[in-house]
Amino acid sequence: MKSIFLSFFVLFLGIGALRAQPNCDAPEPIRAFYHEDAKQLAVRMMQMFQTYQDSVAIPDVLYKQAMRALLAVYNAVQIPERDTVVECLALHTFPRINMYSISVGLDANATWAQNLGNGIIPTGNAEVDGLLSHYNLSNSSSFSIGNLIFVTLSTPDALNPVALATQFDAIPGVEFAEQNGTFGDGSDITFQPTLIEDVELTYRAAWGDCPAGCTSSRNWKFRIKLDCGVQLLDVWGEELPQEFACNNSFDCATEPLCLDWLRDTVAFYQALFPECNQPAYGSVVTQMNNGSVIGLHHFVGADFDFVRFYTCQGEYLGQCLTTIAGGSCEDPVFEQYLASTDTIWTCADPYPTPEECGVLGTDDVPVWASSLQVNPNPGSGFFQLSAVFNEQRKGVFRVVNVLGQTVVERAFQASFLNESIDLQGNAPGVYFVQVLSGKEVASRKVVLRR
Repeated sequence: MKSIFLSFFVLFLGIGALRAQPNCDAPEPIRAFYHEDAKQLAVRMMQMFQTYQDSVAIPDVLYKQAMRALLAVYNAVQIPERDTVVECLALHTFPRINMYSISVGLDANATWAQNLGNGIIPTGNAEVDGLLSHYNLSNSSSFSIGNLIFVTLSTPDALNPVALATQFDAIPGVEFAEQNGTFGDGSDITFQPTLIEDVELTYRAAWGDCPAGCTSSRNWKFRIKLDCGVQLLDVWGEELPQEFACNNSFDCATEPLCLDWLRDTVAFYQALFPECNQPAYGSVVTQMNNGSVIGLHHFVGADFDFVRFYTCQGEYLGQCLTTIAGGSCEDPVFEQYLASTDTIWTCADPYPTPEECGVLGTDDVPVWASSLQVNPNPGSGFFQLSAVFNEQRKGVFRVVNVLGQTVVERAFQASFLNESIDLQGNAPGVYFVQVLSGKEVASRKVVLRR
């Protein structure tokens, strides 16, 4: 499944003074998103520090240290530059080190080498067979030139390839053994410990002839404290070009656009709909109605798109099912499904709007909306809801999850709203508290922690 992440950035000039709310935890889809990055950073640390250079297996302590730092930055939503590297660019480590294979050159005259080159395991060489078995290695490709058999040994588990190659290199009949990597250069995340037990992560966006080494880059350096607090240290390099920063259906935003709740919403969708893919020609988020409505798109294969609409404040408006025309933008492929489809998207047309889907938001903001408060936020289960109406009002308040499902709903009649909300027993994540009175509605996002 292609990763589903937002694609816009925020330029912020105040560097060094911003600190984020400490948090080194995240939902499983986010951990999965950074799993390979944490492994890559851990292996780099192993090769950097003498203590771990001879270890083949990745120590859990290094993996957890790298993951902890990545999740701390992920959670630092108060820092606009975090939105750039996490939401817009979704930066990953560059696979400089191939953690899943090594290359070996073998003496073609050795029978065991011939066996390994032909994929015959056990090979008859006790040392080689011991390493193959212990590290779950197999022959993924091989070829011969002269008196050498070149074999790529692959493993499903991430390992320190330099240490593994060193073990093979000591075996008679192995002419050389070396780690593999990725050709060229690209965007990256680098990890650097400090003298005071903090760590630093530098996120790098690179572009311009990257197969030859990348001619341009922009960098963001964050310091992660022991308490998981995050501080932006520096930003340097060239300005991001438009085509690099904005590759979806709307222009780059200059202000944060609901990034915190959109981030968590996308995470929920990743967990709930793992089969949904993002086609190359599509986008997962669109702005509409002059930016007041967000359309969150999720694609099933290449033929269906369902959209859930939200206001920028987080109010769930409704959803729209769309049939996508074929890749050539001709007639829809599955005509038998058109009867149950709200609208048809032909690739060239704009995405369906809330109006076309019969989903409309509230145009007027209630006078009392500014008084609506939910505390504490984030919280661990109990929240206090308050609002000042300045007149006796009837209505209901409800709590909905990011899928629009109601988990709490109660009626009220008061001039001053003061209600307790118990979300214990619900899954941690983002919820929206909605207060409805007559035709007026206002909402607030609330974060439920473990």
